[in-house]
Parts: sequence; structure tokens; C-alpha cells
Amino acid sequence: MGRLAEFLKKLPTPSLTSVLLGALILLQFPLWFGQGGWIRVWRLERQIEVRETENEAKRQRILELEAEVRDFKSSPRAAEERARYELGLIKPGESFVQWAKPVAPASGSLKDPPKKGDARP
Repeated sequence: MGRLAEFLKKLPTPSLTSVLLGALILLQFPLWFGQGGWIRVWRLERQIEVRETENEAKRQRILELEAEVRDFKSSPRAAEERARYELGLIKPGESFVQWAKPVAPASGSLKDPPKKGDARP
């Protein structure tokens, strides 16, 4: 015990200012970095904003689906129309015609044989 007492006597005596400053720092640490600290609160607020944005997009999709359901219930042709456009429904005796623009051939098509000295990747 004698050595400990000697060691403590050699240490400089802290001033009141440094003691209060140390206490202030110790009190601030949990406020900023603890379980309910400000940094965690800011992180959680950002997560809430993201979730609210996602929820709003989902609410819009639900409204669209509800409108589609109302359309199906009110009009018997709505199901047929959807089947024609999305599933390619063709009734017996009907002919399917599709108009498309011709596609221009690619510059490096296989029809053109490579010339001497041409390096192809």
C-alpha cells in the first residue's frame, strides 16, 4: 500500500475546471453515442422517411389495383380486354395481325465476310 500512496502523491492535482470538464464529457458520451443517443435517433428518422416513401408507393399500387378490381366487377369485357393485351387471347375464327417496323441490319452482321487485315474482337 505504501507504493500506491507514493504514486498518488506524485500525480498532479487536477483543477476544478478539468474535473468539471471531464464530468461534462462523461455526461455527453451517452447522449451522443448511447442506446438512445442523437446519432441513433437521426439514423432511425432516416429509416422512417424511407419506409414512409415505400408505404406511399404501395398505397398508390393498392389504389390502382382497387380501381382495376372495380373495373372487372363493373364490366364483363374488362377481363377479355386484359386477356387480349397481356396474354394474347385470340377467339376462334379471329386472325392475329401485328404491325412492326423493319429493323435495320447491324453494321457488323454475319452477312459481311471479314476483309483481310480486319481484326474482329
